[in-house]
Amino acid sequence: MKSRVKLKNSATLILCASLALSAMNAHASEDVKVLLEILLEKGVITQEEFDKKLKKVAEAQEIKEFNQAQDIRKATQAIEQRAETEKKFKTQFYGQVSAGFYQASKMTSLNTDVSGMSDQPKGNNRVGFKASRELDGDNSAMVTLESNFSARTGAIGADSGGYGVARSTFSSVFDREANVRWISKPYGTLILGRGPNLQNDLSSAFDSRQNWNFGGLKPIGRYVGSHSASGINRADRLIRYISPVWNGFNLDMGYSNSGIPNNEEKGNSYYFGARYKNGDFEMGYNHADVRLSSATSPNTQLAVNNRLDFLGAKYTMNQLTFNAGYIITRNPSAVSTANSPIGGTFNTNNTGGKVDANTIFGGAVYRFTPEFSWNGGYYNVQDKTAQSASNKNNDVRMFATGLTWTPYKDVDLFVDYVKAIREDGATGAFTIYDKWVPDTGVGSSCSSSTANIACSESKKSQSGISIGAQYKF
Repeated sequence: MKSRVKLKNSATLILCASLALSAMNAHASEDVKVLLEILLEKGVITQEEFDKKLKKVAEAQEIKEFNQAQDIRKATQAIEQRAETEKKFKTQFYGQVSAGFYQASKMTSLNTDVSGMSDQPKGNNRVGFKASRELDGDNSAMVTLESNFSARTGAIGADSGGYGVARSTFSSVFDREANVRWISKPYGTLILGRGPNLQNDLSSAFDSRQNWNFGGLKPIGRYVGSHSASGINRADRLIRYISPVWNGFNLDMGYSNSGIPNNEEKGNSYYFGARYKNGDFEMGYNHADVRLSSATSPNTQLAVNNRLDFLGAKYTMNQLTFNAGYIITRNPSAVSTANSPIGGTFNTNNTGGKVDANTIFGGAVYRFTPEFSWNGGYYNVQDKTAQSASNKNNDVRMFATGLTWTPYKDVDLFVDYVKAIREDGATGAFTIYDKWVPDTGVGSSCSSSTANIACSESKKSQSGISIGAQYKF
């Protein structure tokens, strides 16, 4: 009897242990069933006890499997949610840098021949960061921070790439872009903050030289007043709207406020224009009324002192693309006076003011192969400011041509030649390069912090050659 009781107690202990193990895995449940069958055969438990215990084991296993399934489902949902969040939130670190060697004639106010390492001879050196978030299937938000920098000296910030040092009066780091934008497929794009406007986009799109700093539309634009990082192609406190594309056509408009309380009319500027693309043909137009003030007294200009109309077009036939355009720049408040190169222009009646000039440009790009291409551009500036003894012929005719080889997707190797022709007695200083400090032949008077920056400018005909490379990342 005692042996039977001990055996029964032992069986009970074994059963409890087996039930505990059944909470761990399905194999334990099968082991418990086998043990119960043995106990039933030995007469230790009755059939009724066997059925009850087996039912409890099955129920425990079902609960365990359900809990495990719930845990797996929750873990899967968490993983899927994280993946979806990461998919909607994107970050991008990007930029480009170009440098090389140049040799040019009559490139300073002393008409000095110079040579040395060039800084951003093809496109502006830049480094930037973008963070975007998908709000829904049709809408997203984006923040952009972008800065210019010098490959020669490492200086960063406003105009540092052009002069090799950060300008004391414009020392902002994110001089190219610092804005937030809402991008909507059905409603268009809204941009708020520091950034480029339509003129910046058109100058690059419709110049056969791709707005190159060496012998392209950009140095011409600085001269006549259709390009300037200080209010013309980029602006502070910018509100820009770009419409969706309707049958190849879209509108583009913007407004830059002065930020002066109760004097919003001072220093504000606006522009409006449009682009159209149909197959191989594309064209664009921009009108701007700009109030440009001095560096020491920004946003104080009351009257419009730079009125701009830009029209460009291009057409592609197989491997050949033709470009052409017409620019009208007007200074409604200008009076013909002595001229001097201030900020790349030569009218000094109003600080930052631009001259009256008509500019015609055209060119072509031919791709021999997807990796190897030729480009050429011609630019003709007619100064419409009244001629006088102190303001003689400031017309400019410039021809630029180059070859580009792209051995890798993000790497360009190039060689360029530029020739600018000036008339004798010209009083407006011009440069075939986009404003930079030459490495040789520069006196102490050449400084990027001075008001009259003529480091790469002269009033004579200029010519030069540039060899370099550009890397995009």
